[in-house]
Amino acid sequence: MRGNKSRSKRTLESIELADTIPESNEKTQCITLLYALFDKFGDEASKRKFKEVFSMTEIGKMIRDEAIKEGMKEGKAEGKSDILIRQLIKKFKSVPNEYKEKIKKLPEETIDIIATDIFEIEKIEDVEKYF
Repeated sequence: MRGNKSRSKRTLESIELADTIPESNEKTQCITLLYALFDKFGDEASKRKFKEVFSMTEIGKMIRDEAIKEGMKEGKAEGKSDILIRQLIKKFKSVPNEYKEKIKKLPEETIDIIATDIFEIEKIEDVEKYF
């Protein structure tokens, strides 16, 4: 990358040029390659421009949508664990912090099983079998 223009400027121009390619596998490949170059040579201005261009591509939209789904999934599991902890506190008057931390780390499916079995759990120590 020799010439009168800075590496950052050339990277930015390449991103803008790649944005003119119609949506296709070639555009995705080009954007991916530019990302690698941009990561090495880009300054803050080119990073902002790359983010603008990338977020409008199909792959950028796919990544954003996947991140949103993951965030919602994590929030849902976190909400379920909080409800389960409140139910256990209601039933047993208190729940050791150790149990609370372990419950928060459980997969959503296990939390659902404990919530379903809550009427059969006779003492708080019975929750240990789910860890």
